[in-house]
Amino acid sequence: MTRLSAFRPPEARRRNGKDAAPAFAALTAAALLAAASPAAWAFELETDNPDLKMRLDTTVKYSNAFRLKSASPALISDPSTNPNSSLYFPNMDDGDRNFNRGLISNRLDLLGEFDLSYKDFGGRVSVAAWGDSVYHRGTANTSPQTSNSVPYNRFTSATSQLHGGDAEVLDAFVFGKTDLGSMPLSVKLGRFNQLYGESFMMGFNGMAAAAGAVDVIKAASVPNSLFKEFMRPTPQISGQLQINSDVTVGGYYMLGWEPDRLPATGSYFSNVDFLGTGATRLIVGSSPLGNVGFYRQADMEAKSSGQGGAQIKWHVGEVDYGLYAARWNEHGPQLYLHPYTTIAPLANINGLGLQVGTYQWVYHEGVKAVGGSFSTTVGNVNLAGEASVRYNASLDSDAQVDLTGRGNNSDNPLYAVGKTAHAQLSWIAALGPSFLSREADFVGELAWNRVLSVTKNLSALNPNATRDAANVRTVFEPKYRQVLPGLDFSVPVGLGWGLMGNSAAVGAFLGKDTGDLSIGLNGTYLGVWNFALNYTHYLGKAGTFLIADASGNYHRSFLQSNADRDFISFNVRRTF
Repeated sequence: MTRLSAFRPPEARRRNGKDAAPAFAALTAAALLAAASPAAWAFELETDNPDLKMRLDTTVKYSNAFRLKSASPALISDPSTNPNSSLYFPNMDDGDRNFNRGLISNRLDLLGEFDLSYKDFGGRVSVAAWGDSVYHRGTANTSPQTSNSVPYNRFTSATSQLHGGDAEVLDAFVFGKTDLGSMPLSVKLGRFNQLYGESFMMGFNGMAAAAGAVDVIKAASVPNSLFKEFMRPTPQISGQLQINSDVTVGGYYMLGWEPDRLPATGSYFSNVDFLGTGATRLIVGSSPLGNVGFYRQADMEAKSSGQGGAQIKWHVGEVDYGLYAARWNEHGPQLYLHPYTTIAPLANINGLGLQVGTYQWVYHEGVKAVGGSFSTTVGNVNLAGEASVRYNASLDSDAQVDLTGRGNNSDNPLYAVGKTAHAQLSWIAALGPSFLSREADFVGELAWNRVLSVTKNLSALNPNATRDAANVRTVFEPKYRQVLPGLDFSVPVGLGWGLMGNSAAVGAFLGKDTGDLSIGLNGTYLGVWNFALNYTHYLGKAGTFLIADASGNYHRSFLQSNADRDFISFNVRRTF
């Protein structure tokens, strides 16, 4: 990620929160100025040359969200009801304890987009800035003995920055078009997104997973987002050659790598306190000297090299087909523990803590995949399908102890690695008049995966995972035009559900009989003002992300770790 440091509040502000309000107020003032002076923020620059075109757009968005439930005893440390809670709940309760019922986000976003083109060449740059006042104040946490953050009643400076105020460059690329003989050729270089395959809701299960990292924060906080909407732009070069009117070939090579953007430790959607930006320690016990734990060491990141893909697409009659191949490095991590042979004391807010080792997040390298797809129209329904096989893919594994330090993320992984199969079927339907509305959209995707074989470290595989798993995600959206002059409404109802199994192949899959339900009200006024009100409810049996078995070993539970985090969100935005 490319950051713009001018938008960062000083470190002292993030630590004590006293000057956070002026920083947020400055961003608010900038947004109000944009709204009041559209001519100064958006324009098409006219020149004497009709081939030269430039455009600048600015989008201002205000959003907030409110928690509806108090923290559940099933999801936070409560020794009176959970005798073993001191062993594992301290590592999964900060995001729950830090927020009471009520306001959980008070955010302002600015997005600037600049496009330039000259004949068949051009470029694009987009920059985002945001501020959220909630993350510059104290937390509601009253449990210092279970907190992974120091101090326990404040967000870490890294969490305050990621969620509370920062800026970054998103797209930044140039493109060009020419002819290679009689065949049109287009090339693009820089930071951008591109997705292979036909999946549009659960791309993490298809060829789209090779495209780059995802913004998990956005996926969790913005209901019914499509996969492309929370993809992170990746540095790369791509090209596409149109062989004839029926056949197109393309390819890309990535020039960078970054991990998924996970909720920072202690933030509202964080379920694992020692994972994500700002995480520092994994608590394994307590002592008279304080908590006993593993402290975080630098992540074992994947290389930027060795990532790329190719595709060929063609159509026959009314059906479009595609074949794909790709190689990439994983954007979600595995966990290594490095125990010390002697115990080292560390100073912390409780006095002295005991460090028994370090923990390290590890990103697997060298996943390979091949796949195929189809897309066609049947009546008023666009129907698409995709199937793929992955080789050398990392599987859902328990934390692995590395006593020698020889474990890595390539030729000597300690986690389970194997071969997996994936398939999905998606639809986009435009429905006609009914008793609900004159028109409606119904979109959805059914996804399945299977572990075909485990080629390395079978014993590391999560015993709660299953060979097969299937998820479904749908959105039904009745639409109401001109409810009032210039005002259109729609009512999206979204559902995600774990149909069967607990996926060992895809970490983003919902566990069996868990899911989420959202009901919203979207509106557009005069084609320029957009607003959305949404209620999100989490489905399934409550349980922390990790649970212990009878032997005291901990595995991913596949239970609903957001069971007590239902929320209502609202946003309004305008592009100038």
